[in-house]
Amino acid sequence: MKYLKLDLHTHPFEAMGFPNPSIDTVARIVKQIKKMGLDGIAVTEHGTAFYGFKAAEIAKEYFPEIVIIPGVELDVDGIGPVTHRQVVELYLGDKVFRFQVHPYDERPEILATCQGIEIRNHLHKEMNQELAEQLASKFNLVPLRNSDAHRLEDIGKHYNIISIEILQKKGKHISPSLESVKSMF
Repeated sequence: MKYLKLDLHTHPFEAMGFPNPSIDTVARIVKQIKKMGLDGIAVTEHGTAFYGFKAAEIAKEYFPEIVIIPGVELDVDGIGPVTHRQVVELYLGDKVFRFQVHPYDERPEILATCQGIEIRNHLHKEMNQELAEQLASKFNLVPLRNSDAHRLEDIGKHYNIISIEILQKKGKHISPSLESVKSMF
C-alpha cells in the first residue's frame, strides 16, 4: 500500500476566479502542490464536481507525477448555519468517500452518511479539534487534516499521509445516477 501526502479539501479554481480548466490552470495548481511537497490534492469546489474531473483528466495526461482526485463540497439539509452542514465527496473510481468538513458540533444525521471527518482545517481554525477527534472515534471515521484552501498559496497548509486504497476501501459504491453525472466529464 502506497501512502501519499494529500490535501483532500481545496478550492483552487475558485482561488483563480473559476477559469475553464486548461493545461495552464492545472500547471499553476501543480506548481503549488510541488512547492508544498505534496503528492496531490482533491479539487472540491462548492456545488460542482466539474473542475475536479477536468483537472484530474488534465493532470493524468500532462502531470502524471501528481494525483488530483475529483470531488465536490456539498451543503446538506438540516438546522443551523450552512458551514455546520457541509460534506466533501471524493470520487475514487467506482467509490465515493464522504467526509464532514469543519465540524462545529455533533451532527449524527450527517456523520452516519460519512466515512471521514476533518479534525483540523486551516481555514476554520476556530473549530473544536478535540470535539472532532471525539466524533471520529465515536462514529469510526477516518480523521483528516485539510487546508480548505480558497487561495492557491494555502494548498497544503494541512494535509494527510494516507493511502488512496484506504479511502476506496472505506468508500461506498457509486449510485447509478452519480455514474451518469460522472460520464458527462
